[in-house]
Formats: sequence, C-alpha cells, structure tokens
Amino acid sequence: MSNSKLAESNGWPLLRSERGFGKVAIFLAAFSAAMATWCFTIGGFVAYYLKAIPGTYAILAGSLLGILMVVLATLPMCAKYGIDSVVASRAQLGTRGSYVSLILVYASAMGWSTILFIYKGRAISDLLVTFGIMPQQYYGPAVAIIGVLAIFLVLKLIRKGPEYVRSRGPIVAVMVAVMSLVILLLLVQRVGVNGVLDAVAVTPYSDPAGNWASAIEVLVASNLSWWAYTGSIVRTSPSARSSLWPIVIGFGLGVGLGSLTGLYTGVAVQNSGGDPTAFLLSQGGVVVGFVMLAFLVVANVGTAMMGIYAASLAVRQLPKADKFSWKTTIFLVSVPAMLVVALFANSAESFFSVFLAFLGVAFAPICGIQIADWFLLRKQRYDVRSLFVLDKSSKYFYVGGFNIVGFISFAAGIAMYIYLLNPVTYVYQEPFQWITASFPSAVVSGVVYTLGTRIFLAPRGIGGYGRGTASDRPSVKGQRASDESVAGAAASSSVNEAQLTLPSPD
Repeated sequence: MSNSKLAESNGWPLLRSERGFGKVAIFLAAFSAAMATWCFTIGGFVAYYLKAIPGTYAILAGSLLGILMVVLATLPMCAKYGIDSVVASRAQLGTRGSYVSLILVYASAMGWSTILFIYKGRAISDLLVTFGIMPQQYYGPAVAIIGVLAIFLVLKLIRKGPEYVRSRGPIVAVMVAVMSLVILLLLVQRVGVNGVLDAVAVTPYSDPAGNWASAIEVLVASNLSWWAYTGSIVRTSPSARSSLWPIVIGFGLGVGLGSLTGLYTGVAVQNSGGDPTAFLLSQGGVVVGFVMLAFLVVANVGTAMMGIYAASLAVRQLPKADKFSWKTTIFLVSVPAMLVVALFANSAESFFSVFLAFLGVAFAPICGIQIADWFLLRKQRYDVRSLFVLDKSSKYFYVGGFNIVGFISFAAGIAMYIYLLNPVTYVYQEPFQWITASFPSAVVSGVVYTLGTRIFLAPRGIGGYGRGTASDRPSVKGQRASDESVAGAAASSSVNEAQLTLPSPD
C-alpha cells in the first residue's frame, strides 16, 4: 500500500500533491452523505412546530446556520494541513483529551448510520407486507434482518478503501436526489398543493417565536453533526477556499432540501412523522411501490458509507489501532450498530429525538472552542508535528495530555445548552425562543476558552500559546514553512518512526 493511501486510511496529514479532490468531487461527497431518509424524520420534527411555508424557511435557514458553524470550526485547518476533525481537536483538548472528540465522532457517525439501517429495514419490510410477500407477523424480525444485511452490504462496498467510498458515493447521491424529487412530486400529486399549504402544524407551542426557534434548532443540531464528516472530506482538497461552497451547498442545502419532503408529508399526512412511504404505498399501487423500492434500496447507502468511513478513520487514531487492516477496522466499528439494529429496531423514534439533542449538546461547544482558538488565539496556524506526537514533546500535551481549560469550556457550553433546552423533553425556557440553544452554547464555550487561555495558558507558554513560542515563530530560518513542508515533515519524519508504525499492506 502506498504512503498516500496509508495516510488517507490512518488519518495522517496529506500533502497537497496527494489531495486529488476538486470542487465537484467535494460537493458530491458532501451531498452523498447529506441525502438520506433521515431527512424525512428531520422534516417531520419541523412539522410539529410550523406549517409548510414557514417550515420551509426554517429548514433552509437552520441548515445553513448549522453548517456555517461547522465550516468555521473545521474547514480552514483541516484543508490547510490535510488532517481530519479529531486530529485538529488535539490543539484544544490535548493529545489524550482529543479521545473525547473521537468518541463524539464515532457516536455521531454510527448513530446516524444505525438510524438509517433501521429505517431501511422498516421501509422494505413495509413493502413486503403491503404486496403480500411477507405476513405481518414477521415484520419485526424482518426489520432487524434487513437492517443488519444492509450493514454488511455497505461494508462490502467500502472494504476496498476510502477512495472507493468517495468514488461511489456521488453516484448514489445523484440517484437519491432524483428519486427524492419523484417522491415529492408523487406526494403533491396525491394530496394537492393546497393540501400541503393549508395543513396546520402537528403540535405547535402557543408561542410563535418558540415554534420558529425549535424548528431552526432541529436543523442546526442536525447539521452540527457534519463536524464529524467535514474534516474527513476536505482534507482531500488542496485548499479551504475551493472546498467552502461545495461543503456549504452539499451539506447545508443537501439536508435542507431533503428535509422538505419530510416537512410536507408531516403536515399533510396525519401520523406519518414525515415518512411518505406508507402513504404513497397505500395511494400509488404497484408502480409507486416499485419507485419506492428502488429508492429504499439505494437511499442511505452513500450516507452510511461516509458514516462508517468517518467513524473508522476516527478509531484508527487510537494507539496501535492502525495495525489492524482496513477491512478489520470497518467490521469492528460496525459491530455495535449491528447489535442495536438487531435488538432495538422498534425504539428508533424515541432514540432519534434524543440523538438530535445530543448532536447540539456535543458539537456546538466544540465548534465554539475551535473557532475561537483558530481565529483569535493561534493566528490560524498549528504545529502539525505536535498534532501527531502524543508524548510530552508535543506542544499540545498540556497536563497529562489534557487541556483543562478546553474541558471547562466544553462543560460551560453544555451547561448553557441544557439550561436553554432540555435535550430529552425538548422543553425550552427563555431566552431560547430568541437565540436558540446551539449558538449560545458555542459562544459561551468560545468566550470561556479565550479567557482561560489568555489568563492561564498563554502566560505560562502552555499549549503553544504565548509570546516566543514555536507556534508563533517562523519555522524555517526566519521564514514560515509551507503547509506542504510542515505536513510532509509530520507524515514522513520522526512522527512515523516514533508514533505511526506502518501496518502491513492489506
């Protein structure tokens, strides 16, 4: 296996010459991850609070606001140095503290993937029952079996490696987008335009501002989960500037547009929860049934591929984890999803609402910390070698490998979020209806981190902060080294020898 492929599989920094993804490829990779049947459920949540037209505005606004936070927190440094989001977080949380980021990435990526596999199992089982192929009594076991088989299908597709993931994902994305449009048109045809526009929200609050804030927060929290995916995608692009709009449009508008079908279904079809499958099957007969079957077979594959890839890439940051082959890694990473799909498929609805809140609680604070660190404290520079050296010689070792200031800031952001919005009951208190929960959480974390760093870390030169540290000095004879030279040094010099032992070729 070549060094560039090893770097890509193990999360090591990619040289600019090894980054072959242009604007179109980045957009398709992001769009293929964003377009999935989870969008139906996201739109269905918005239908609880708003009618079709205001709900459309809230979905698009929340999607773009959420991806804005992610872009500011991850895109500049990940594209500049060819690293992923977990590696980038070592500068704020410490070389060992970044394992928290790893857990968040794994939980987010595999949480989404698990939901998708359950939904795929349910939808295909619905088709089998509707067409009389399978008795209703076998519905529950069929959901579990089909969901687990879908996991093995995705594993088979991605076992050839990350390049195969990204080359096949865009094909799936285009197919899903086309079929999503067909489903939306079928829905409108069956219920009529007025049937969608005149339908009321399912269970709105009495306060209009609370409804707007709740709807926007659903989309902001959903898009914050792209923190786990963005780094793994943009690290293959030669520059942050070329990745900006492809990521914003691919992720932000991808989720937004996909969620509109769920919104319109949620308000127009009672008790649908945003999922048009059962309604269209009952209304459309065999032709619509085959369209839905084609959609359900293809849908979620691209997203699940990117999810398992992102989770596997994060896990391979663990010490000695890169000794496992790529095939072994993706299988081990997927085992928990298999167990959840097999044993708890009937709990997807309650799990999904809590999972959405978890995304906001977890990723809003870390976005705020990284934005403040990159733009206000580090002058948009990392010491790349220190990101990959995990012992005391790393600038990001802090105290025992943990940055206490980073964790206090993280906790402060979580406290702010929970104060404004209960993540389990989704009950809010003022001033949530005016400022939502994710943005205040990010701001509080960023402010606490900035103050803590300037008061406690910078005066002591801890963490690469403060005057006269190597983080602020030119790195090569008074001149700033090029990004490629820095990344190359990290990937090919003593870091490889001391910390990044190359595994045997697959």
